[in-house]
Amino acid sequence: MRTSGILLPVSALPSDYGIGTLGEGAYKFIDFLSDASQHYWQILPLGHTGFGDSPYQCFSAFAGNPYYIDPMLLFQSGYIGKNDLPEEENIGKIDYGALYKTRVKLIKKAAERADVNSAEYSSFERQNQFWLEDYALFMSVKESEKMKPLKAWEEKLRLPDADTVDRLKTKYRSEIRLWKNIQFLFHLQWSNLKRYANARNIEIIGDVPIYISADSGEMWLHNELFVTDDDGNPALFSGCPPDKFSPMGQLWGNPIYDWTFHRKDNYSWWISRLRHNATLYDVIRIDHFRGIEDYYAVDSTASNAVLGEWYKGPSREFIDAVKRNIPALRVIAEDLGDINDRVRDLLCYSDFPGMKILQFAFDGACNSEYLPHNFTRHSVAYTGTHDNPTMKQWTLITDDESLSFAKKYLNVNKTDALVKDCIRALFMSVSDTVIIPMQDWLSLGSEARMNVPSIAFGNWTWRLRGDELTEELSREIADMTRLYFRSNKEEIQ
Repeated sequence: MRTSGILLPVSALPSDYGIGTLGEGAYKFIDFLSDASQHYWQILPLGHTGFGDSPYQCFSAFAGNPYYIDPMLLFQSGYIGKNDLPEEENIGKIDYGALYKTRVKLIKKAAERADVNSAEYSSFERQNQFWLEDYALFMSVKESEKMKPLKAWEEKLRLPDADTVDRLKTKYRSEIRLWKNIQFLFHLQWSNLKRYANARNIEIIGDVPIYISADSGEMWLHNELFVTDDDGNPALFSGCPPDKFSPMGQLWGNPIYDWTFHRKDNYSWWISRLRHNATLYDVIRIDHFRGIEDYYAVDSTASNAVLGEWYKGPSREFIDAVKRNIPALRVIAEDLGDINDRVRDLLCYSDFPGMKILQFAFDGACNSEYLPHNFTRHSVAYTGTHDNPTMKQWTLITDDESLSFAKKYLNVNKTDALVKDCIRALFMSVSDTVIIPMQDWLSLGSEARMNVPSIAFGNWTWRLRGDELTEELSREIADMTRLYFRSNKEEIQ
């Protein structure tokens, strides 16, 4: 089936409260997607962000971000009073520092009123018990440590034995309950939103980072999942080797999995993680899929990624375990980066669709696999991802040779027309699915870039203004979608 969708992080949704939420702006965006004849809404990870505010560096592999809990919905549900609502602020970039100072306090106030005796709460707690208590304990202790990173905790606390964990659970009983309640509020709002989307034939593509943060509940209470040194700290960090974009490589700072342990445990943690994500999303995108075949890792004491090494990943055995345990799981594989024949073979073996990025197509005027005439049906095509410049920015910063080739290939004379013709080329392609970042439909420039890889601060702050989602734009998107037979409704009129 030919389909299409739009990539827009929850954080970037229009909202009156400084960051996108699961409230009115999200519902209106789903309506916009429906009016525009789209089938998919792709988002970035929903996790509880930590250092650098990156959704790929979260305090838990499972917990939702409290910032996304909508204050107005809390008020309408009776969890907070009208006077508790934050002052409206619906323009400008996200100020995470301001949110940290005020929003969590508000969400905690609402969480104190959660009905923990309801059948819905009991069901939520039962279905999420495999991660919820550990996460809540981690956040309780972390707050008592003034939010210091895990590596800065004293050793007895950083590497607790069973007795210490039991004492901490007793000591922080009320705080643990509060953090569990916060996750319940997130669960309520997300579940309602997803039902609303699905009822309108909108499916949600969620993003599952392959790695998790070194400052996380998993690293604290389950560091057997990772390669550690004698002090229980990460021995290796994830990253990628030097290339023309990053001469020192990229040092991501996530701990590396101990795949030997996971293999002996039949990948049970991973299966639990993916099964959990299958309840949140209709389709999941596995970030950095090539790391399942082999992965680049750097000594945790290194200051850059120049002297890393490649290690063998779990490969087909991992894919077999996933398909055996979650046979209905729908996956998109982010098969980008330094790809070799082994990764291509694994993608073929998995039968997951890979990704085609148009921005990569015009480098050097070669017959790239990212040129639309080389696409295969079983793929998902994008102009760019959250890690790329916007398409308009790309037209302004790319070299003359690549820009000239793109114009010639797309039969475009003016650079100003290139963005929409790039989108059109993807819609015309044989790829089963096309996903366009919202910024590209709006032809926005560098001011709307989501992330610059390897830059620690200043990312993830772009927000959509509500007045940009116009009827004119939805008609334009719908017309192109119907023209190339990708509509979730009727075909050509």
